[in-house]
Amino acid sequence: MVKADSSLKEKSFIAGLCVLFALAAVFLSGCGKRPVYWYVEPEFERAWTRIVREGGPPGNFKEIRVWEGPKLPPVLLADMTGLAQEPGILIAAKPWQAREKVSVYSQLPYDLEYRGAVLLALDPWMVFQKYRDPPLTAERAYSGAGGDGALLIPGKDTESVEAWTARLIQAAPGEFPPGTEAWQDQERKLFEGGRFPNGAESYNWQDVFFRLMGGEAAWVYAPLSAIRRYPNPRKSILETAPFPERAGGGRYSLQAALLWALPLGPDDKKAGLAQALEWLKKPETQTLIADTLEWIPANPYGEPYDPVSLASHRNWLTATFVYEVNE
Repeated sequence: MVKADSSLKEKSFIAGLCVLFALAAVFLSGCGKRPVYWYVEPEFERAWTRIVREGGPPGNFKEIRVWEGPKLPPVLLADMTGLAQEPGILIAAKPWQAREKVSVYSQLPYDLEYRGAVLLALDPWMVFQKYRDPPLTAERAYSGAGGDGALLIPGKDTESVEAWTARLIQAAPGEFPPGTEAWQDQERKLFEGGRFPNGAESYNWQDVFFRLMGGEAAWVYAPLSAIRRYPNPRKSILETAPFPERAGGGRYSLQAALLWALPLGPDDKKAGLAQALEWLKKPETQTLIADTLEWIPANPYGEPYDPVSLASHRNWLTATFVYEVNE
């Protein structure tokens, strides 16, 4: 009888130890789960705070930190010493150092990733016009002699000047001359001839919208965000189309600002970022990101905000080349 009691006590003791070990393992596992961070470029800090608040990302992210690190080298280093104190995800428009005046991405709408970064949203440049106006033709766009209708540009806006310069020196979709000499030469000659109205080099966006919404046939090459932020309710009469290619051969290019999510940290610590990356890839998440920025989602199943966003989204999904002009 004593032996039986002793055996029973031993079994109970062993069972108790097993429970303690299991609880310790759970506790240690929780303690060992390191927090990870959002590293966000300053211009996106406010928007990203709202996105995180409304989107409900996985809970192991501790906080948003403004990214004060440099642009990353083309070949990413696993060792983030001096760049990021803790593993996390960098939210940036241009996370990499640019070697050329233009960064060209082939088949980006199909890959949706580049150099380990996930594409979240984009602000595409499109041609906007009133629904009753004729489409902008390649002959009208590329001829310096001008023609019927007002081809508008806010000449005071550096991005618009660079966007037009890129279009005029692009030999074929996705093909740009190297160096800066051709850029500088084309930019100097941009307002010569009759392509744009007299005085267009001094136009601002207010001047452009005043003429675009007037009675004459008019077109403007602009980022989608400029149209979405235009407060005039009459903008519902606007429609959009891709910029006409001079020599496309069935291919066409799309200029856009791009927002990336790039994992940072040593490889052995990036495993903790997997859930957040999957959350970022979801069409619902990218729809929220796009609507907050007034862009369009990169995901093909994201929901564009309005008709011009929908047309821009369709154009993005079928673009052969996507490019952005670097500073």
